[in-house]
Amino acid sequence: MLTPTPTPQQSQLQAHRLANHQVVQQARQRYAQRLKEAQARYPSSTGFQEHHLIPMYLGGAKSGATYRLPTAYHKAITQAFRERWAYGQERPPPEKLQLLLVQVYSQYPIPQLIGLQP
Repeated sequence: MLTPTPTPQQSQLQAHRLANHQVVQQARQRYAQRLKEAQARYPSSTGFQEHHLIPMYLGGAKSGATYRLPTAYHKAITQAFRERWAYGQERPPPEKLQLLLVQVYSQYPIPQLIGLQP
């Protein structure tokens, strides 16, 4: 039996799926490394905290999406946001907020969004 040659669209879809899989695997590795670093940095921070996907001080709603994170990891994410946009400033414009979110979450992935439970 002959194997049919994939169409260009099928080949493109397969390449896209492979790229997405690789990105997810890299994010999972980054999460594991950042969690380990956070636990070493904040050794007395045990348990879990709710993290607002868009931090409230940056304009996120109190009722906005939250994710349960290990406390040490939550502190590390919060610190990463503070380094890029300090408390007390005016809220960033939408395009700057989008950039902040991409910068922080590319370094500190949210585990539930990459198929992991914290």
